Amino acid sequence: MKIMLLNSPPLKHFGIVGQIYPPLGILYIASYLRKNNSRYDIKALDGYREKSIDAVINRIVHFHPDILGVSSVTQAATGALEIITHIRNKIKGVVIIAGGPHPTLFPGELLLKAHADAVVMGEGEVTFSELVHCLYENKDYNELPGLAVKQSGKVNINAKRPLITNLDDIPFPARDLLDIKAYPGYHYKKTVWDTSFLSGRGCPYQCVYCSNPVWKYDKPWMRLRSPENISSELEELKAIYGVSEFYDQTDLFNGNLKWAKAVCDEYIQRKLDIHWKVQMTAKNIDKELGSKMVESGCWLGLIGVETGNDKTSRGINKRSTTALVEQSLSILKQSGMKTFALLMAFNVWEEDGRLHYENMADTMNTLRFVRRLIHKNLVDIISWSLTTPYPGSRLYDIAQKHNLIPGDMDGKWEFWDSSENFIMHLPGVRKKDWQKVKRKGKLLQIMLLFKSGTFNIRSLPIYIKKAWLLIKNKFLT
Repeated sequence: MKIMLLNSPPLKHFGIVGQIYPPLGILYIASYLRKNNSRYDIKALDGYREKSIDAVINRIVHFHPDILGVSSVTQAATGALEIITHIRNKIKGVVIIAGGPHPTLFPGELLLKAHADAVVMGEGEVTFSELVHCLYENKDYNELPGLAVKQSGKVNINAKRPLITNLDDIPFPARDLLDIKAYPGYHYKKTVWDTSFLSGRGCPYQCVYCSNPVWKYDKPWMRLRSPENISSELEELKAIYGVSEFYDQTDLFNGNLKWAKAVCDEYIQRKLDIHWKVQMTAKNIDKELGSKMVESGCWLGLIGVETGNDKTSRGINKRSTTALVEQSLSILKQSGMKTFALLMAFNVWEEDGRLHYENMADTMNTLRFVRRLIHKNLVDIISWSLTTPYPGSRLYDIAQKHNLIPGDMDGKWEFWDSSENFIMHLPGVRKKDWQKVKRKGKLLQIMLLFKSGTFNIRSLPIYIKKAWLLIKNKFLT
């Protein structure tokens, strides 16, 4: 049986310029399929690495799979729909299974519009594997837990599939299915090349803007691998690919402080001799953690600062304050780590049913706050994005309730790019206002990129390509 797993690309590129790391989601699905079955011929295809939607379709047709699994995030949802529609007409008898964050939220888009055969809801390893087994044995799968299927022209969502309790039971991603050295890695690095891994799944918090429909499809909201299992994966990556720098793509490394310290201890004990970077919350940072992270090779902590306004932090359920941010950044800097502040413009929330949001003055205050942090040598790098009401977030519900999303953007998911487009229409915030704010933030980001000493020459083609795509989309189409 021939199986192709696709990481679907968007119909239109803006700030997104391919993937900087391999799509671990479909590679985890592949490794789980392989775990107990050697009878499947499995291929992986990253649509972000292809030149066009047509190129993706041609690759699929050439392989001619019996089963096509299509994973998509919100920005790639319309791309997935187009690909599935074309493949349905080009390959007779192919079984098409959709999955990922966006189909989990809107299974009807692909079941009813593109005529996919089923949608995997939430975490996919066990459900997809059982579905493939049913197809191989020619058994009915319509009542399989974790699936959404079409019955009598309507979407039927089956019983929930429990999340995998022990993440150590999942084999390491099947990275051999893609050329992982073709991925440039993060823009900021200490070595020539880096790659990514996941030390856990999910996050225990519920910020208003956050959407995590796959790993919050059920509880517990945060699951962690054992320090031993993580270290074994890094040792394997070093041995096979010669890589010594890693980005831990886990949503939140220090959600569990005791576990985070144990991970660092394991890296130190095994003498991994690596460089690594990770996303963190301003909570749960103490001197012991900072010291252990640096000793284990961590050189960059990415902190979800989001705003320079304490009122906003309370409103968006950030569980942080500007004072806590400054304190935590200070601890990391004193430990010898570089810091990366993740920032958002024009945050939105609701209180007692009333709409609240950051206006121009509030958002400019965030920039002033981060400039003070830079002046105090507490921040080395920043990212700057426009608050986007991604489906699955509380923010999406608020934006829908208060009619903040223009009708012409509804369903045009390829435009939902937080680095370039502002989806919401906020009262009193004009287009030239958010464009000005975006420009100021991006200029500061670029200045710090070179000042921080973390820019890697291998990233230069990414920025050149990004600039060209921006010009092309804004002026030539």
